[in-house]
Amino acid sequence: MELERVYRIIRFFGISMIFLSFSWAILQSSTPLERRPSFAKAVDLYADGKFQEALLYYETAILEDPDFIHAKRGRARTLMQLGRDSEALTVFNEVLKLDPDSAVSFANRAILEDRMGLYKSAIKDYGRAIKMDPKLGEGIDWFTRLLQDRKEDAQTLPERLEILRNKIKAEK
Repeated sequence: MELERVYRIIRFFGISMIFLSFSWAILQSSTPLERRPSFAKAVDLYADGKFQEALLYYETAILEDPDFIHAKRGRARTLMQLGRDSEALTVFNEVLKLDPDSAVSFANRAILEDRMGLYKSAIKDYGRAIKMDPKLGEGIDWFTRLLQDRKEDAQTLPERLEILRNKIKAEK
């Protein structure tokens, strides 16, 4: 009899834990963009190519939640699109201090450094991004190119990395 009572207590506890975890998962997966309207608006504006407006909404999203890394990352990409390269580099450096495991941020910073002529830094960041996430080196897939109406394949990260390495060797 005592063993059956223990079994019922364990079963009740187990079912309760499953229910609580399931409830917590549902709560956490509730659409975060609805809770962050400034960020959602910034993403939409960025996708539409309205970078100046997107920047304002990214900055608002950061004011609303100063620890929201995605808003900071979006701000850096937007500054880059606006040609405000030194500001973008500063923000990418901040983002990477907060999220040093972000291969995409390393790749974006490498593209920026490449554009700024900081080739040695770009080579390091391209290499780090590819090492962290080898799929980044594959470039944009056909479906994304179709959605973004891109006619030709862009240079992949490994291709650009090799070009920069050769450029550095030629300059020596």
